[in-house]
Amino acid sequence: MRQISSENPSILLASGSPRRLDLTRRIGFDPVVRVSSIVEERAQEESPESYARRLALEKAQDVADQFSSDTTLPGWILSADTIVVHDHQVLEKPTDEDDAVRMLQKLSGSRHEVITAFCWLWRAPGAEPSERIHRVRAVTAEVWLRDLTPEMIERYVATGEPMDKAGSYGIQDIGGVLVRKVVGSYFCVVGLPVCEVIEELQELSGLKDYPFLAQSRDN
Repeated sequence: MRQISSENPSILLASGSPRRLDLTRRIGFDPVVRVSSIVEERAQEESPESYARRLALEKAQDVADQFSSDTTLPGWILSADTIVVHDHQVLEKPTDEDDAVRMLQKLSGSRHEVITAFCWLWRAPGAEPSERIHRVRAVTAEVWLRDLTPEMIERYVATGEPMDKAGSYGIQDIGGVLVRKVVGSYFCVVGLPVCEVIEELQELSGLKDYPFLAQSRDN
């Protein structure tokens, strides 16, 4: 397997999340975004972690299938899926503002888990799907929100920030003021556990060395 060069290696990012795009850039990648068309629907009796892991793998495989013959795109695909689990119930992105309010009411003053699963897949342009190399890993963090009043929830939902986020809050933005404590990876809660992402790619021999930051983008 070829080694990625040590200057801002290109990857296919199988995610439309602006947070994941920003994080991959910040840790030195040059991502090309191609969004998966996989429907996010939990199977009956599927555990939350298995659900997140399955979606991460299916998203990577879907993008690999879509662009299997395009040799101009990067070989490595990175995908991810983030879910929130509260009292054994999976909370995904809210369907509307009322749904966001209900989620935040549940999370108020209590502990929940955030699970982010990610997948590295080497798409081997031109190769059969069975020849693809992949690695899936799930990371879990525990999060406590402060006690939220109805007015706080209403005003936060009115910002529009919760609408594209699992659990209806974003720790890296305004929603950070709602978070009392995090145990585990902060970046898992954001949506991409960057330490583990690099670890797995190194184990797959996808990085020659790290750090691999090239010259400043302003130069």
